[in-house]
Amino acid sequence: MSNNRKLIPPYLQRGLLVLIVFLMGISVARFFVTMHKQEERIEVLEAQVAQLLADTTRLRIPPYTTPGRNYSRRNNTYDHSYRRNSYNQNRQVSTTQKQNSSTIDILPQTSDKSSTTLDSAKDSSTTQTAAQLSSMPEERPRKFTEAHLFDINIIDSLTLIRIPGIAERTASVILKYRQRYGGFYNPWQLQEFLTWDAAKDYMEEWCTVWFTADATRLRLIHINAATVSELQRHPYISHEQAVEIVRYRTRHKRIASIVEFQQLSTFSDEQIQQILPYLSFL
Repeated sequence: MSNNRKLIPPYLQRGLLVLIVFLMGISVARFFVTMHKQEERIEVLEAQVAQLLADTTRLRIPPYTTPGRNYSRRNNTYDHSYRRNSYNQNRQVSTTQKQNSSTIDILPQTSDKSSTTLDSAKDSSTTQTAAQLSSMPEERPRKFTEAHLFDINIIDSLTLIRIPGIAERTASVILKYRQRYGGFYNPWQLQEFLTWDAAKDYMEEWCTVWFTADATRLRLIHINAATVSELQRHPYISHEQAVEIVRYRTRHKRIASIVEFQQLSTFSDEQIQQILPYLSFL
């Protein structure tokens, strides 16, 4: 009798085939995920290496020199002329000291009372001059008496100090954050970092009467060319958001418009409105 039954039933063969295809799909997906992670790590490492190279180029190592000695690389010898010069200088100093001591011996000796009166007069004069210097007021720049509109993206620290309510500390903070932001497109951005009470009292006056913002002076971020480290330097972009931008850009070649940028899940609508003036999609 012929036994036509197969060793493996057909339904088991189909199940094994589906399982093999499923496992192959998982392995391929894991391969692509690891490739994306490696690309992101490579970009971060490239940015760190570029920063290290920039820092090392700024360092200036002075040549090996010893005070008073001049080293000749051509002859591999030291110039010991400094010894002769120092000896001559010491000799001149000793001769002048001897002459001064001889003249002092020749002068007539004064009484102790006259010396004490001279010392007291000197002390009184020095105390008077010190009191006068301490009582003199420090010269400070005068505040503006009339309101003027200033472009907050080009104003300097001396002009900032002359605006009512702005001291040296406030002016330095404004200039510091202007550099970090790349400029301001709205004066009301000051309330994001000027959070103390005195600044809050003047905020409305500053943003409506004294400051205006020229958005054409902003330092733009080239979103299709910037690395993760360059993106996360901006206060409006976190590390997670920078990684998502680079990942989306790698998958779709580039971010062509604002509509594509709005598809990123890590940005809220408010954050998109904040960062859009700084973005360039070229």
